[in-house]
Amino acid sequence: SGVAGLGWLHAKLVFVLLLSGYHGWMVGYAKKLAKGQMTLSGKQLRMINEVPALAATIIVVLVVIKPF
Repeated sequence: SGVAGLGWLHAKLVFVLLLSGYHGWMVGYAKKLAKGQMTLSGKQLRMINEVPALAATIIVVLVVIKPF
């Protein structure tokens, strides 16, 4: 079959989709912040801020190493 050995690609696409969803959620949260509605603490926001770097690192590792 033509998809054998492309598990890394599917995993990468999942992370890209999750990163896109994260971006959409953050745009929505930015709109809440503009209205003065802060539902997350500064510490929570700093932790959430690491998500894109972690996802990008995983995506690059999947592309370079192609573990499965």
